[in-house]
Amino acid sequence: MKKIIIALMLAAILLITCACGTNNSNESETPAVPDFETHNVNVNLKTGTAADYKTVCKIDPEQTTVGTVTITEVKHYKNGEALPSESLESLEGYEWVEVKATSVFGDDNAREFGIDRASCVSNYYDLQYFGSHLEEQESGFTKFAVKSGKTEYDQCLYIKLVDNLSWNDDRQSVCNYTWYFRVPEAYDGMVIAFYNAGIEWEDGKYIYEILDADSLVYRVAE
Repeated sequence: MKKIIIALMLAAILLITCACGTNNSNESETPAVPDFETHNVNVNLKTGTAADYKTVCKIDPEQTTVGTVTITEVKHYKNGEALPSESLESLEGYEWVEVKATSVFGDDNAREFGIDRASCVSNYYDLQYFGSHLEEQESGFTKFAVKSGKTEYDQCLYIKLVDNLSWNDDRQSVCNYTWYFRVPEAYDGMVIAFYNAGIEWEDGKYIYEILDADSLVYRVAE
C-alpha cells in the first residue's frame, strides 16, 4: 500500500512540474555558438563610423545608388530612469535601448531615380527562437522573446521610427532612424541590418540567407 501511495505522489509531482512549464533541458538555453557566427554573418557597422550603403533606386530598380549609413547614437535607460517617450513602459528586469542612425544619398542615380532603402531587426544568438516569437502589436510595437543563458524573456519590444527629410540644400537625401528596444538588462543580442531593397526576402528565409556582401550589420552591444 505504501508503494502505491508513493507512486501516486511522484506522479502528481511530475504532473504539476509539467503543467508549470519547468524545463531544464539544454534546448531552452542560448546556443553555445551564436547563429550569426555559425553562418558567418559579418558585423561590419560601428557606432559613429559612416559605411557605404548600396541599394536599388526607387523609380528604376534596374539602377543602383550608393550612399552612407551611420549609427549616430546609442543610449541605455535602466528601469526607473526617465524615458524619452511616454509610449515606452518600464518593466522590472528589462531596460530600454535607443539607437539612432542616419542614411545619406546624393549621387546622380539617387537624384534621378530616387532611393529604395531597406532595414530589419534580428537576433545575434538564436534566429529560430526569435523568429517564432514575433508578434506585431496594435500600438505599432513588435513583441518578441529572447533567451539569456537558461532564462527566457518574453516581454521584449521594439519599434522603428523613420524621419525621411528628403533633399537638403546640398542635394542629398537624408533619412533618420530611431529604434527603441525593450530587452533584458545588459542584453547584447539585438541586431539591425541595412540591405539592398532589391533583394527578395521569401517567406521562411533567415537573414543569413538574404544578406549579401554589400549589407550592413550592426550589433546593439554597447
